[in-house]
Amino acid sequence: MNINTARFGEVPVDESKVITMAGPILGFEQLDRFILIVPDEKKPFWWLQSVDDGAIAFVVANPFAVKPDYEPEIPGDVAQALGIERPEEAVVLCIVNIRKDPLKVTLNLRAPLVINPVTKRGGQIVLEDHAQPIQFDVTGVPKTAPQSSIPVLPPGDPIRMLSVPSPL
Repeated sequence: MNINTARFGEVPVDESKVITMAGPILGFEQLDRFILIVPDEKKPFWWLQSVDDGAIAFVVANPFAVKPDYEPEIPGDVAQALGIERPEEAVVLCIVNIRKDPLKVTLNLRAPLVINPVTKRGGQIVLEDHAQPIQFDVTGVPKTAPQSSIPVLPPGDPIRMLSVPSPL
């Protein structure tokens, strides 16, 4: 399958890599199929491109690369809906906001995207932790990400995501 996009032109899509959003991206509830475009794994920004609307693509980034102590709690019902039982089974990405001043780049840490790369199901969640900013300024933050593991929690309990996402 091919999709016509506003940013990348015609893009071939392997249907097995299409991510279906079980929980919608806020403001884009009508869109539920996306692909992750990773132009360069060494670059911090990737694209979450809508399959259904070629004009819609979100810049996304690994939040752990800019905020190593980021610990979003993913509600148990969300983890269960996505088929996630352990943190390492999830990819956590945050939507990047680039303001009029291109040097002012922020991540939305309050509403991360959570994706199960095996089931290709994902969704955006709004964290109850109001300490997580909607506009976390990434300017001047060291770009290092820790590798860590945490115990598996019983179903229904929130899962803390501490692992570093890898491209799908």
